Amino acid sequence: MQLSVLCLGALIISYGLSTLPSKYLQTSNYWIPTLFFGVTTILANALITTGEKASKEFVFKTLAISMARLLLCLITVFIYSLINKFDALAFACHFMLQYILFTIFEISFLIKYIKQPHSN
Repeated sequence: MQLSVLCLGALIISYGLSTLPSKYLQTSNYWIPTLFFGVTTILANALITTGEKASKEFVFKTLAISMARLLLCLITVFIYSLINKFDALAFACHFMLQYILFTIFEISFLIKYIKQPHSN
């Protein structure tokens, strides 16, 4: 539910920013980062929450998934910039804004997950 609200909020913010008369923000593909981060957040949280959260494996898995996600972000922005050079700067700005929003959400999710009592 929280992820749905975040995705909707991020989409509304990106749409609003894309309507501003600025070459740094005007893009018709403002929705792509929301879709990207919605899917990757679901996958990352599913992978992170499997297994024991008190083990060293949890820490390494969390770091590995975060690094893989960052690498995937860089690759996505790079590929987009090769395909659509005219729109690349605005797309990258929207992408970074949503990266920050979704990273804050993911960190708050992980903190709540870690603080939950362990149930068997």
